[in-house]
Amino acid sequence: MSDKIRHVLVLGCGYVGERLAAACNAKGMRVSGTTRSQERAAELAAKGVEAVVVATPADLPDSLLAGVDAVVDSIPLSRSGQSMHAPQLEWLPLIAPKMTRIKWAGYLSTTGVYGDADGAWVDESWPCNPGSPRGMERLRAEQAWLDSVAFSEIFRLAGIYGAGRNILDRLRAGDYRAVQWQPPHYSNRIHVDDIVSALLAAMNRPRPGRIVNLADDDPVPHADYVTELARLIGAPSPVLLTPAEGEDQLSPMALEFFRDNKRVSNRLLHAELLPELAYPGFREGLPGLLLSPDAGL
Repeated sequence: MSDKIRHVLVLGCGYVGERLAAACNAKGMRVSGTTRSQERAAELAAKGVEAVVVATPADLPDSLLAGVDAVVDSIPLSRSGQSMHAPQLEWLPLIAPKMTRIKWAGYLSTTGVYGDADGAWVDESWPCNPGSPRGMERLRAEQAWLDSVAFSEIFRLAGIYGAGRNILDRLRAGDYRAVQWQPPHYSNRIHVDDIVSALLAAMNRPRPGRIVNLADDDPVPHADYVTELARLIGAPSPVLLTPAEGEDQLSPMALEFFRDNKRVSNRLLHAELLPELAYPGFREGLPGLLLSPDAGL
């Protein structure tokens, strides 16, 4: 792979980006990563990432942009009060013409762009009908990448988990609350290691314009998921709420995340990138997480 991709730029080098950077470094690739924080830049530099502190990718040096072969965009939506906005619409048209050596680009989106599907299996051909501002803005960011960079691919991520994503401590603390929807609302997950493996595979086998769902093999209603997880780790059973109780007791963001009901199909992921996942379901992911001091799921 390293003879094809020599220099990767990770825009927004956070939870997924840091792990992708480590994997790219291990394959001999140079990795640059953006952050807004000097403290975070020092952390990234200690892990072999050439950290660049910028308020926006539009501020990146032209020389850096001209030298990258691949770019991964993991920058979240901008928030202002209750509103959200895809910042890619502002800075992407400015930097795209400067990435003259680009061979591959990946935008990390969300399965939230599909909206609610009443529990149906949703593949990449499913019409996007996001029911939240978050989903609508992510869809706009996807289109910005597809319109601006010919080598772009879109990765629609389910709920990310791995070491440092900490619902385990919340379950152990007790009084974790989840809505028990009727009929059940399915939620979908993906281990961060499988995300990294999928991105590396896509770099190695690019297909411009491809859109891929990144989700594991085991969609589970959220109430069932947290109840089983609590049982497996010996934590108190979660408090299961009615939808009406959830409206009163949970934050709008939490309700938004779990209100949509769909089972995300990963057939294309298996067919083109990862024939097998390292963690096909949360039960397989749990043992390794429990060995980590910052275990989370």
